[in-house]
Amino acid sequence: MTIRQMSELVEKGFARSVELISLTAHNSFRFNNRNTIKMITVEGEDLEQIAEYCFSLGDMSPLAARDGRNLVQTMKEPCSLLVFGDKRKSDFNYNCGACGYRTCAEMNKAEEVESLTANGPSCVFKNINLGFAANTAASMAHTLGLHCRVFSTLAFGAKALEVIEEVDICISVCVSAAKKNPFFDRHEYWTQEHWDETFAKEFPPYTRGFIGAVE
Repeated sequence: MTIRQMSELVEKGFARSVELISLTAHNSFRFNNRNTIKMITVEGEDLEQIAEYCFSLGDMSPLAARDGRNLVQTMKEPCSLLVFGDKRKSDFNYNCGACGYRTCAEMNKAEEVESLTANGPSCVFKNINLGFAANTAASMAHTLGLHCRVFSTLAFGAKALEVIEEVDICISVCVSAAKKNPFFDRHEYWTQEHWDETFAKEFPPYTRGFIGAVE
């Protein structure tokens, strides 16, 4: 009789689950049937680099620092980060004006602005497509019984480190098979005093807000 221990079941089941989540995100609805989204999964040393990078942003983005610190703890148990990215320019030719330009051609010719979180200006439908992919991935993770959370911070960390390449906008979904959900007690690393100090520093000017973007 072949006996398989829980550790093996969790490890192999988790790997298959990440593949199923990726497949579901790949098949999510996209405007005009264009599948231009790039998708990768990140684990191990590359994930540790993202965590360290986000933690290093404490002065600019306390939210990124908190999420980086939390990721270091999350990585101690089965964990994977799905990162979705796309180019900012429009190939839809909808000329909807949602980006602030009258036509897609005007937006595509506009000077690129680089920031911590993304490069812009960007097509709103490209951003919506990324939202579809991330939300579909999170929904499947929930269906499979995994802990999950959508992160912008870990995504722009992956972009900055070029873990995901040749993208202007990105978003990520972290999935975990930890013994307890690691995504709802991240504030345990912050005392109330630190909360008050951070909010007093970052709000109410609301220029960088809680993320940190264009200086």
